[in-house]
Amino acid sequence: MTPLGFSLLTVAAWAVSLAVLSARTELLVAVLPLALVVARGARRRSAPDYTIAYEVTTDRVVEGDPIRVTITVTARSAVPLLEVQETGRHRALVSLRSGQTVHLRYEVPGVRGVHQFGTVVTRARDRFGVRAWEQRHVERTIVRVFPRLVPVRSLPHPARTQTSVGDYVSRALGDGIEPGDVREFVPGDRIRHVNWRASLRHATLYVTERHRERNADIVLMLDTLADVGAAPDSALDHGIRAAASIAAAYLARKDRVGLIAYGGTIDWVKPGAGRVQYERLADTMVRTDVVFTYVSKDLAFVPPRVLPPGALVIAVTPLLDPRFTKAALDLAARGFDLVVVVVSAVDVTRAVVPASAVDDLALRLWTIERRAQADEFRRHGIVVVEWHPADPLEVALRAQPKRRPQTVAAR
Repeated sequence: MTPLGFSLLTVAAWAVSLAVLSARTELLVAVLPLALVVARGARRRSAPDYTIAYEVTTDRVVEGDPIRVTITVTARSAVPLLEVQETGRHRALVSLRSGQTVHLRYEVPGVRGVHQFGTVVTRARDRFGVRAWEQRHVERTIVRVFPRLVPVRSLPHPARTQTSVGDYVSRALGDGIEPGDVREFVPGDRIRHVNWRASLRHATLYVTERHRERNADIVLMLDTLADVGAAPDSALDHGIRAAASIAAAYLARKDRVGLIAYGGTIDWVKPGAGRVQYERLADTMVRTDVVFTYVSKDLAFVPPRVLPPGALVIAVTPLLDPRFTKAALDLAARGFDLVVVVVSAVDVTRAVVPASAVDDLALRLWTIERRAQADEFRRHGIVVVEWHPADPLEVALRAQPKRRPQTVAAR
């Protein structure tokens, strides 16, 4: 019985009691229709017969794209009033005739993460609202919302290359496209390497040596120790979008890209190439979140296959926790080529904090402190790219120096 039914039953009981105690038959006559309604509602009857079908358009979307949900209700018997609600989301009230089908559709904005859909609670009521029947329909559907990519062209150039074929011109000579030195022909040289212009000029055969094209190992190190701002525009959200865009750009150059999510726990993806590798990286970034801890994690425990020697490490951080600064400086001291992309936490905070003189002063002081932190990296010869999320990431990366300073070991 519904709360309305219990209320009507209470009123009817009080009216009958007062009629008996006061010997007033008019009270009994007045409450008689109400008692009949309660009695009819309380009479045992079968629950309304209906079925629920649940459908989500896709299980993979990109941030900002809508997730479309359709709930189909088919009545096998008349349902005077049916309340349909998906847990924590939309709610609808419908009335159905026997054999009628109703489609309830709604959209959910895509926010980065792993979301669970498919739990629908229905409450059917009789014509008078006295009795109710509740059912729970569970058809679990997992939807992954991936970070939105932005075009990136001005990527940091790795200082070292690997042995696989890629887009970087190596100093080593061999098979390639980029011309290198010109020398005399020796037995074993291929005819297609002959430089005919130089050969005709000197009346002897000359060949053109070419530089090999190589790829590089790129490891993205994502700071998940702390966060500011509100989703979907928090510092961590912006950092993940930047890391995903940089990863996609390097993979397009045939580089091997890996990921280390450095926070309360360390999660990693060993470097790899190709479309499948981006799927691995994106799946890890989707699940990445801040895990609070007082314990500092040591990158020395990361396997060498995840952090290979000679890799270019791109650290993406809002510079909110000094433990990440220490970990990055340790990598530089171990001889890794390091670039730090700083997501402006001041801009993210300013977007959610009401404007006031005190808050503006605090943000200005915080900006000075963050500049000092960035200068600490620069003193060790580390390139720092400062990115304001309101500006395109390409603008920040294009401002990086063309020549990389030599890294100085931290002491």
